[in-house]
Amino acid sequence: MQMKIQMQDNEDNLGLWRYRRAMKTRKNIPLRILKIIGIIIVAIIILFIIATVVLRGLNYLHYKRLYKDGVNETTYIDINGQEQYVMMMGQDATNPVIIYLHGGPAGPDTFMTYSFSDYLTDEYTFIGWDQRGCGRTYFKNQENDPNNETVSFDQALDDLDALVTYACDRFGQDKVIVMGHSYGTTLGSTYAKQHPEKVQAYIGIGQLVSLEDADIYSYHDAVAKAEQAGDDTTDMDNAFKEFSANPCIPTLLTLRGYTSKYHPVENESGQVTLAWFSPYTNMDDLKWFSKQLGDVDSFVELNKPLYDTLMTFNLYDDALDYEVPVCFVSGADDWVCPTDKTAEYYEAITAPQKQMYVIDGCGHDAHQANPEEFGADVKEFLDSIIEIDLNK
Repeated sequence: MQMKIQMQDNEDNLGLWRYRRAMKTRKNIPLRILKIIGIIIVAIIILFIIATVVLRGLNYLHYKRLYKDGVNETTYIDINGQEQYVMMMGQDATNPVIIYLHGGPAGPDTFMTYSFSDYLTDEYTFIGWDQRGCGRTYFKNQENDPNNETVSFDQALDDLDALVTYACDRFGQDKVIVMGHSYGTTLGSTYAKQHPEKVQAYIGIGQLVSLEDADIYSYHDAVAKAEQAGDDTTDMDNAFKEFSANPCIPTLLTLRGYTSKYHPVENESGQVTLAWFSPYTNMDDLKWFSKQLGDVDSFVELNKPLYDTLMTFNLYDDALDYEVPVCFVSGADDWVCPTDKTAEYYEAITAPQKQMYVIDGCGHDAHQANPEEFGADVKEFLDSIIEIDLNK
């Protein structure tokens, strides 16, 4: 009898042990799952870092080979008392020169220009430039000008003129081709009118005519589409009233937050990917990009003279006569600088030769979203200029 009781006790103890073990195992399952997930995440991060290093390295070697007989240089040059960052690329240093003016203001994308300059550098030497007060140029001069006290639109024009002179001397040219994007078109179009003797042709990508008029036009189109869809436009209407009462960058961005919903873009440029795998990206580029994503008010304040110019800029306030050939390239879905407004301005101007291209499915960054078509359009336009010059 005692033996039976002892056996029963042993069985009970064994059952209890098994039960406790099972419960412990169950408790450990979530921990094991978390460990597995953690390992997978770490592995993905490591693979991503390796892929980034490998792809950037391959891109670097690609451009080193591509430009071995031409120019492939990133450097700082003295421009009106500041060391300013430029990137120069081309397969033949004797080719005509294109100077590219980034948007913003203060929105340098020099480290991403390879995405479209690749389709130009076989026939042209391409110069990208971080303008005064932004990007690598800002950090190079931060100690002497931390608050951008030397930044203004007139100073930007003087800096551009100095860069044009440098490019002509460096590459043995009499003139250069000025190419601007977005805000860069305000600088480029103004310079082309002021210095036609130094400009072979002017190319505006997403040509800005009037920023205020552009967003008013965009708003009315968005409202019409919203009403057609049966959407409530109260918030968008209120944002428009605030923008109308106080046209500035913060109210403009708020308004665009509502209107952009009704202006989708089929082909985005994928700038994050372009920047991440660029062989030219460095920490200063990323630091400036983080500034752009930070507090809007402080960023605008840092570049206030340029934003003040931008908000009041209107191409119709200046003469409509250009003394140099003019080309506009717009995305069909560009509502930052609406294509319709650019087309109206294009019809209004006179120039020795003019051409406008519209790239389907693209928005404000058509040159990066469809670089192949963009490059073909630019070459077609510039080839026609050369042909005309030869026939004179």
